[in-house]
Amino acid sequence: MSRVIGNRIRVYRKLNDMRQQALADELGINRTYLSKLENYIHNPSPELMIKLCEVFDCNLGEMFTINVENLEKLNNMENRD
Repeated sequence: MSRVIGNRIRVYRKLNDMRQQALADELGINRTYLSKLENYIHNPSPELMIKLCEVFDCNLGEMFTINVENLEKLNNMENRD
């Protein structure tokens, strides 16, 4: 499950044009821990999942499913870099 969540956090962060430090500050965690979440080393707590959904204005279901539209947006963003 950590791979799905880690990918989702990274996708939503990039779609919202946020650096890891900015998101970590918003969540009240350190950047190193956020990096470990995105790289599948740790799973977020239920409380952190709720904070993530609040920051990204999504629901828990969206954090566990693939949104093709968001993936296409992300691919387009990465292709521009």
